[in-house]
Amino acid sequence: MSSTETPLAPPYERYAPSYDASGQVRFALLVHIYLRELLARHPAPGRRALDLACGTGTLALLLADDGWKVTGVDWSPAMLAQAVAKLHGSGAASEVTLVRADMRRLHGAVPAAAFDLATCTYDSLNYMPDEADLAACFDGAAAALAPGGLYVADMNTHHFLEYEWGECAVREQDGYVQIERSAFDPAMATNTMLLTGFVGDDDAGYERFDELHVERAYSPELVASLLESAGLRVEANYDSFTLSPPGPRTQRIFWVARKGA
Repeated sequence: MSSTETPLAPPYERYAPSYDASGQVRFALLVHIYLRELLARHPAPGRRALDLACGTGTLALLLADDGWKVTGVDWSPAMLAQAVAKLHGSGAASEVTLVRADMRRLHGAVPAAAFDLATCTYDSLNYMPDEADLAACFDGAAAALAPGGLYVADMNTHHFLEYEWGECAVREQDGYVQIERSAFDPAMATNTMLLTGFVGDDDAGYERFDELHVERAYSPELVASLLESAGLRVEANYDSFTLSPPGPRTQRIFWVARKGA
């Protein structure tokens, strides 16, 4: 990288303040609605929730509004700062605890066998660079769940990362412009996206930031095997936001698994 190039920030460090405003908050709203459907079909044994990779805390707060006692976990200080600010304006703030931790290393960060529901959404698991990291996420979730507890997570599919994630996308709104440039590597089954954001206005000017986001595809067979190995029995996997089984062109799979009694 030359001295004239913009240095890359860690994922979500500079993006965090613009994350919700850029439209990403919509996904958490959809998950909240969908979770109600899933929980009607796959009941949780209690009302204690662990939201892994909680980001700016939207889903955690929505669950708290529904009567859950929620612990949100994220590794990004910038994203957690946004979640803290959001909590201050919420009547359910007393029901939400935020923890900075790596979801691959939950031991000691959250109590064991203390949760009835664990969620990990918005393809956060695709950020795991290899099988061992993915297995560690499942092991940690299983250890945190009480017997009979439910695990709900989603992952982008190989089909989506290779064929549906466009090579270039531009999002523009007042005070923020975002450019996404993506490339898929078949050998590694990864999609690498360079996110470039411009924050500001036409009068004062714009400040630029660049972040690199890498997502890896994992086969459904491997995901199911790793869940079972962690002690999470797969009850179902669904085509994104439906109650239908995944197909060859499915873009996102929601996994529902339960810890043994």
